[in-house]
Amino acid sequence: MKQRKLSAAKYRSAASEHDLQAQALEYIKLKARPGIFAFAIPNAAKRSLRTAARLKREGMVSGVADVCVLLDNGRTGWLEFKTAKGRQSVAQQNFEAACLNLAHQYELCRDLDDVIAVLWRWGAVR
Repeated sequence: MKQRKLSAAKYRSAASEHDLQAQALEYIKLKARPGIFAFAIPNAAKRSLRTAARLKREGMVSGVADVCVLLDNGRTGWLEFKTAKGRQSVAQQNFEAACLNLAHQYELCRDLDDVIAVLWRWGAVR
């Protein structure tokens, strides 16, 4: 099977948070160390009021980061994606503070270079 190459230069300026998140998850899929597991938190999707109310009752919380990365030794990393001019909401700032208070890793990433640097720092990629 031919392995695809993914370089940060190819994706340097993502058009949207969605594009950056998709690129980050593709990079993790290609480069993650064995046992590393990442998944998206689909809080941003447009929903009907009825569906939104149901999800809230099931535990959906505003401000939770876009992606969770399960790391070795019981560690958890959270990735929040923003465009160059994007700002965190108050709920996102509160989630970041909760993560840091509980010694979870949390990073705000604005491009794929940020994502790659964070994943290397966390020891999540090879």
